[in-house]
Amino acid sequence: MLEKNFCSSPWFHLGINYDGNFAKCRWGKENTNDKTYNVNNSSIVNFYHSDEMNDFRSDILQGKKLDVCSTCHYEGSFDKLNGRKRQLNKSGIDINEFNLSTLSSPHYKHFLHSYNNQGSADYKPTDLQIWLGNTCNSACIMCNPLASSKLETEYKTLEKINPSLFNSINVPNWTKDKEKVLDIAKQISSIDNLTYIHFLGGETLYDRAFYTLCDYLIDANKAKDIIIGTTTNGTIYSDKIKKYIKTFKGFHLGISIESVTDLNDYIRWPGKINEILPNINSFLQDRQTNPELYISLRITPTVFSVLHIDQLFDFMIENSVIAESCNILFEPKCLRMEIMPDNIRQIVKQKLERLIETHKLDKSNIVNIRVPNLINEVTANTILDYYKFMCEYTEPNDVEQSRHDLVSFVKAFETTRKNSILDYLPEYEEFLRTYGY
Repeated sequence: MLEKNFCSSPWFHLGINYDGNFAKCRWGKENTNDKTYNVNNSSIVNFYHSDEMNDFRSDILQGKKLDVCSTCHYEGSFDKLNGRKRQLNKSGIDINEFNLSTLSSPHYKHFLHSYNNQGSADYKPTDLQIWLGNTCNSACIMCNPLASSKLETEYKTLEKINPSLFNSINVPNWTKDKEKVLDIAKQISSIDNLTYIHFLGGETLYDRAFYTLCDYLIDANKAKDIIIGTTTNGTIYSDKIKKYIKTFKGFHLGISIESVTDLNDYIRWPGKINEILPNINSFLQDRQTNPELYISLRITPTVFSVLHIDQLFDFMIENSVIAESCNILFEPKCLRMEIMPDNIRQIVKQKLERLIETHKLDKSNIVNIRVPNLINEVTANTILDYYKFMCEYTEPNDVEQSRHDLVSFVKAFETTRKNSILDYLPEYEEFLRTYGY
């Protein structure tokens, strides 16, 4: 049915992947082997009007359930605020009042045009997500070589230890071509109605391509019209970023962090939380004099980090920082929260209940709003979101295999990193020993 699968994203959004392939959606599960539309053989606007995008829009308008949308369907099965819901919100479409809100959407005329013209668009993208290759100074355990040059190197060793869980690959990083980066900068500058660009890595603040693109937009006098968003691991703070905060129409800074304890050191290795927290505090100080700076802490809870999630939420509330949950972890399967033992699940529930009681959160009033003056409401929504998940999820059918895989997975990492998860989470010892740790 249309209301189950429709998404407005392909009318105003597209992306560029790590390898330079164009992506139909920032949340989509793309075929990474398909080089038909790549920065080396197509342009942003040409891809937007391509047969591939036209077919995508046509399929969406027919209500088809598409493989590329599998991540959103997975998250939607838990009633999670996923990419699809975020995009529908931008179009003023309420899933619970789908027909009426779609007809009144400011984008309805564009949907209708595409419906009558085989998916072609009478519009231009207003929102880009650009992955700047995989250059990164971190190797987070839930990440992959496509997004981390450190993991790209480490996976070559890990594959020898456990080839069933680790596949090493050579990532073609498109931003290594300086001329191509400048070409993309020119293309971006020529899209008149472009209002938002989100940069991902790798670690964007560690990648020279990020600075090249931002500087070009400033020199082209486009900064006043564009909001820049980027996601960082919090290991870098510089005066250059302070300049961008003041220059662009807006600056959205998502800081990826999984815990305010040293558990973050294990998960987002080799970063150190005692170095990251001062950087976060520096950005929070900058926010006081720069209202155009929007800060969120972006979390991707795993079977490990969820045990400390309450302390992270406390930090957010105390510092008036929005909690932005990127997604419910989909891959690797062995790190999903659903495989945790029941005793850990009950502890997490109790911790979240403590937050709900302490901060008097209304369980019946879950809102999905992302605006700067509703920071506490949005964070409250995320807390309630995870509490609901803890109460309602069911263990996957292959939970036993996933638990064995989890132990094999972390033991492989620990062989190269010379650390132990039990030094950070002694509460997991009985669980992990049961499965061969």
